[in-house]
Amino acid sequence: MDLDNRSVQILQIVASTVKISSKEIMEKYDLTRNQLDYALKKINDYLGENDYRKIIRSRNGSFVVDTKVVDAFSGIMNSESQLKADENSFLDEDHRLLVILLVVFSADYLSLYHFSESLEVSKNTIVSDIKKLKKQLKKHKLTIDYSRKGGYYFRGDEEAIRGLILVVTDQVMDSIYNRLIFEKYLEIQPAEIDAQRKMLRLAEEELQVQYTDNRIQTAPYFLVLLNRRVKNEHFIEQRFGLLAKEIMDTNEYGAIVKVLAGQEMLPKSYTEHLYLCLYILSLKITDLSNIFSLNKDALRTHIETFIAVLEKNTIIQLNDKAQLIENLTLHLTPAYYRIRYGLTSDYTLTDIVKNQLDPLFFIVKSSIAPLEEFFEERIPNDEIYLITMFIGAYMHKEKPINLDNTIVKAAVVCPNGIISSKLLEKTLDNWFPMIHFVSSFSIREFYEKEDMLDVQLIFSTNPLTTELPVIVVGNDLSAMNKTLIVNEVIQLIYKIDSYKLQPDHILSIVKKHLPMTAEAEGKIRKELMISYNSIFQIQDQEILTNETKLNLSDLITKESIIILENELNWLEVLQAATQNLIDREIVEPSYLKHLKEQFPEVTPSILLGNQIVIPHTVPENGALELGMCLAKVKQGFFSQNQTYRYVVVISAIDKKMHIQPMMQLLKIASDPKVIQRLDQAQDKEALLTIIQEFKKA
Repeated sequence: MDLDNRSVQILQIVASTVKISSKEIMEKYDLTRNQLDYALKKINDYLGENDYRKIIRSRNGSFVVDTKVVDAFSGIMNSESQLKADENSFLDEDHRLLVILLVVFSADYLSLYHFSESLEVSKNTIVSDIKKLKKQLKKHKLTIDYSRKGGYYFRGDEEAIRGLILVVTDQVMDSIYNRLIFEKYLEIQPAEIDAQRKMLRLAEEELQVQYTDNRIQTAPYFLVLLNRRVKNEHFIEQRFGLLAKEIMDTNEYGAIVKVLAGQEMLPKSYTEHLYLCLYILSLKITDLSNIFSLNKDALRTHIETFIAVLEKNTIIQLNDKAQLIENLTLHLTPAYYRIRYGLTSDYTLTDIVKNQLDPLFFIVKSSIAPLEEFFEERIPNDEIYLITMFIGAYMHKEKPINLDNTIVKAAVVCPNGIISSKLLEKTLDNWFPMIHFVSSFSIREFYEKEDMLDVQLIFSTNPLTTELPVIVVGNDLSAMNKTLIVNEVIQLIYKIDSYKLQPDHILSIVKKHLPMTAEAEGKIRKELMISYNSIFQIQDQEILTNETKLNLSDLITKESIIILENELNWLEVLQAATQNLIDREIVEPSYLKHLKEQFPEVTPSILLGNQIVIPHTVPENGALELGMCLAKVKQGFFSQNQTYRYVVVISAIDKKMHIQPMMQLLKIASDPKVIQRLDQAQDKEALLTIIQEFKKA
């Protein structure tokens, strides 16, 4: 059976979107509950006929989707998706708007009649579409205008227009309509794409780099549209100035010009071929074999400084810093061109991922100054989120590699570049201690090295044609998909069906025969999960999420605040604050001894915002529980010719639970108005009132 267009859209959005609800789908597609139920029945019939597990709708209206369905039918990699729109498919409004943007960007003269005929809708619909686009384009400081001589055209900064089209091109590529839009509505010929892809392959050889699979898929389409734009005499303004010389003197610029000239693709305008070179240089790469001409030693030095500031603000020591520095250097090398010259990043993060990252993101952003000093530019938030993802993966205690205890060796295959592949590898590495992950590869690298790999298992975000067992994990390692992935791993490694051993399944049987309270059910589920994970060596660590959701007000309570009236020196203040933790059995007495040895004076490494001193040491020096003590010294104390009034002694027992409280403490330390209010507070209750304002809902 074939699916109708609406069912295709519903299947794609359910497979692509984490935790979307029935209500959201009904609102998005203007459906009644009966219509949605009917569509889901058709979808499940279709999945059943094609040997996929059916989509399950839970009581709260969300959906449980098998990872193989996610991979095959989501918009993540639609160049290989099994859902494709054909020439007879009717575009929905969202994709029709994208077509209008791409056509206005790349065509010469466009009339209302042209849009109406090609998109097969009324002129009134096109007028309405353009009004909607104008509203959306305001945030980019762009608009679409009309003139009798030129038809419809973009008005605004040319760089902003190109940045927008870069994003739109990616959106189209990630849709089921990609072939329909590119071939039918934009009339892009396969020969044009082949020519651009050939050019990029030659650029790879000349630069000794390898672009990611996604870039090789998408970049040629943008380059074809850009070429049309330039032919229609829409040129970039000459804004690079002295910075142009910095790029034009590099070996990379010369190499790309050589390739473009050899393929007869070099624009006549030097600003245009400079823009083209910068775009090619900014494409993601998957290895560090290339040597860019920017000063990598200086970049590494600034990364080291950034990490030192970050460690102070998070009060943790990051693992394997040498490897972290190399991987950040790898990511920030092409990002240098994006950030320094205002090119658009091709990375995208969902709001859900951003919400998970927010506590750590704030601390990373507060520590980013050394990198911004190197780039001599403000680093955009999306780039900081990517750095945050990477840091988050390294914040977990790495399991020691003991090959005697590992059952299989595995590799990770991911087409989305170093950030995504390393994060995926770290996540799986934390989940499965019984597996030794040897490396991560792009799809092309995997096929090139497949015969030489000494592995028994592959984790991939995309289906692969190989004799090795492949577990397709998709690009979203949400909790919703973790159970399915774990089950598949257990079946492959231990040769058993683990479904009937799962805690929820056992609990459902027990509940049929024994009544229990919600509290008892929660405790039993937790113990069953611990036992289940122990049997199969599954770790229950979730990368980047603060599961306990602790706030600063959970750690700084009335019992953990002391107000010191007398005139004291630094070590006396340290003694009083740490004694509070000792008395509450948060730390052992040895903790104080180590603090005094490490910090005989206040040093920059334990200062937040030059206002709050945060002495701390490693958990092995006597930390028993997570805790804090806030000491306010009314008369202040001196150290290193500076006066301080606030000390927060911290006991951290892992690299995760205290991140959100530290974010909130950093916000307090960074806000002079809040510090002034702390100065005015005369008792514990007043201090607590201020601290509780920073509680995250």
